[in-house]
Amino acid sequence: MPPSTRFLHTADWQLGLRARFIPGDAGAIVRNERLRTLHRIGAVARETKAEFVIVAGDVFEDHGLRPDTLRLSFEAMTQISVPIYLLPGNHDPLSSDALYRGDVWRRECPRHVHVLGSREPVIVREGVALLGCPLLERQSLGDATEHLTPELGPSGHVRIGVAHGGIKEVLERLVGDGEPLNNAIPADRAARARLDYLALGDWHGLLRIDDRTWYPGTPEATRFKEKDPGNVLEVEIDGPGAVPRVTPHPVAGLEWKKAELRLDGDADLASLQRLLDGFARKDTTLLELTLTGRIDASVRARLDAEILDKARDRFRFLRVRDEQLQTFLGEADVATLPTEGWLGQAVARLRGEIEGTSEVERSRALRLLHYFHGAVS
Repeated sequence: MPPSTRFLHTADWQLGLRARFIPGDAGAIVRNERLRTLHRIGAVARETKAEFVIVAGDVFEDHGLRPDTLRLSFEAMTQISVPIYLLPGNHDPLSSDALYRGDVWRRECPRHVHVLGSREPVIVREGVALLGCPLLERQSLGDATEHLTPELGPSGHVRIGVAHGGIKEVLERLVGDGEPLNNAIPADRAARARLDYLALGDWHGLLRIDDRTWYPGTPEATRFKEKDPGNVLEVEIDGPGAVPRVTPHPVAGLEWKKAELRLDGDADLASLQRLLDGFARKDTTLLELTLTGRIDASVRARLDAEILDKARDRFRFLRVRDEQLQTFLGEADVATLPTEGWLGQAVARLRGEIEGTSEVERSRALRLLHYFHGAVS
């Protein structure tokens, strides 16, 4: 067989992700979608005629998965018909308690699924070698790729490194002076080790470091702030020394979106409704909506009842960030509150200056007083 190859590079499946911030049925759907994504990865493998699939770390959320979740993961992996090579990452390191060492794994893991649990080269077939860099613990100050040298592995093979961690040069810009760099990988590791390709995991978005070094990102997003998730990479290498041809393929079943709008009055509610109506796939969209501005209580009531409550039912999940949306009571709202007795005195105080409080805090308290008064009236 010629020393050329085509394979899929993916990472950060995090099967068993709990997504605790998404309540109820929506949370269960988000968790289960990660299993369905493996079906789509299997379809890409068939369409591209990939020889094998590399998962560069964080296959599982952690080692605390229940046996039924692990068995569902095995079943999903059977939808990928070619060999799968799994690298232990920081979420699922090859520690003493690793699920890779458990009885369920030994008895039930599909035969075409292999763990890259050693630094020894793995010959996929004549002409193609995988050089794995498994993590043995969640955080390591050492370089897990330091054993990758030009001499490691057989000659005349396409040499593919598989590692999980952050590029050192990028991490140094993100952490302060003197802070430890955990699981750091040099940006030029592929060149230093004369690798034909370095398959990385840990960064959750699609990212090219150089022609031979890529992050595919997580195939199914885990948070709103991730940039360009939802892909797997098709990698073609004609032979030792050839420059890889890398093609992203979208596989995500859910869309994680962010939107922001300023509200300053009743007229802006129509703009918000148009914004929400513009999302075509609401049933598969998770939306983080940030609202800023200043509106009165009557507009706030319409916002909640006529727009946000309905949107929560239509979107797969809606998170509203309204910390910077101030709600004040208009004169008509204040006129509905008592002016006599202890309640009237509280209203008068909240409308004035109170030492040690801000206008925002007093406005919030007055709004709550208006709400509870209306509820019991």
